Amino acid sequence: MRYVPEGQRSLESLADDSVGCYVISTESDTRYWIHCDRRLVRRMPSAENERALRLRGDGEDLILEEIVECRRGRPLLLLINLRLPGVFITTRESTPIIRIDPIPEIRGWS
Repeated sequence: MRYVPEGQRSLESLADDSVGCYVISTESDTRYWIHCDRRLVRRMPSAENERALRLRGDGEDLILEEIVECRRGRPLLLLINLRLPGVFITTRESTPIIRIDPIPEIRGWS
């Protein structure tokens, strides 16, 4: 499924101080929907990839504390808040990134 207009190029990287909304696609076909303005992240593992890990908070809007690394060809590394008692921050690391696509807005986050 494409999230960006045909012909639009994928970004090389995304910084923690970026603005706007993005879909990060990884080698495992997992998608990370990131809303930089609202500091939210939603991880959507591939339904077709049976080997894709299922993690706590998948499909939920989680607080994005920091984008540590987001560069094509490298694993995505995020600091997130799962809103769990006694756990302030946890790390999410992905398989290598294949695309970083800006999108107009994320439904349900406007």
